[in-house]
Amino acid sequence: MASVPELKRKTCTYSFHREPLTSLIELSNFVTGGNQKVFVDQYGDLLTLLRMVVDPVPLQTLLQFYDPDLRCFTFQDYQLTPTLEEYSILMNVPIKYQVPFLDVPKEVDFRVVARALHLSIKEVSDNWKSSGDVVGLPLKYLVRMAKEEAKKGNWEAFHAQLATMIYGVVLFPSMHNFVDLAAVTIFIGGNPVPTLLADTYYAIHNRHGKGGAIRCCLHLLLKWFLSLLPVSGPFVDAQSTHKWI
Repeated sequence: MASVPELKRKTCTYSFHREPLTSLIELSNFVTGGNQKVFVDQYGDLLTLLRMVVDPVPLQTLLQFYDPDLRCFTFQDYQLTPTLEEYSILMNVPIKYQVPFLDVPKEVDFRVVARALHLSIKEVSDNWKSSGDVVGLPLKYLVRMAKEEAKKGNWEAFHAQLATMIYGVVLFPSMHNFVDLAAVTIFIGGNPVPTLLADTYYAIHNRHGKGGAIRCCLHLLLKWFLSLLPVSGPFVDAQSTHKWI
């Protein structure tokens, strides 16, 4: 009896947008001891995500199994999909009972931005720039201001500015070395999980079958995927002999 040939899976090659994080990691080293607890209590496990090394190989493998019709990752015997609850737990950030972020404001309220970032209205307006099709604050400006706050011991301001930068570079990456208005608005709203999940699905679905750059919070997507894998047993003991692809 002739055997049925096994169908070969068509694969795509994806690239993963990853900003250099050296300056933010250096700033995060100021968050120690009691300050670290205060930061985590207010902003969740942003520092864990920031310091996480993103390995593109497991992400490349995961995306080969995305099913655009079912909006999930379909394997031979099961299906996987990130959920709001999982993202909330992994980030240590609760989901607020409120309307999530829907769109970028048409007009910038510099008073609101200045209050959230512990800056003066003039400082925000003078340094507000455009980059491509988006507007926001240059990363180097925010890094400089955060360093000044750290030197003064103004930890509330420092924490807010560091968290905003992580939102703009890690959670919601947009332009290179830039924190755009969308990221700032989501930071101010304090309810990032629904938008993070939607952003992840959009990025994956939009590039499915086409390949190219995946621009979303890769740190969180990878953390979710790795959380589902065994941490002990034969899979881990023999991991050096396995290939992801």
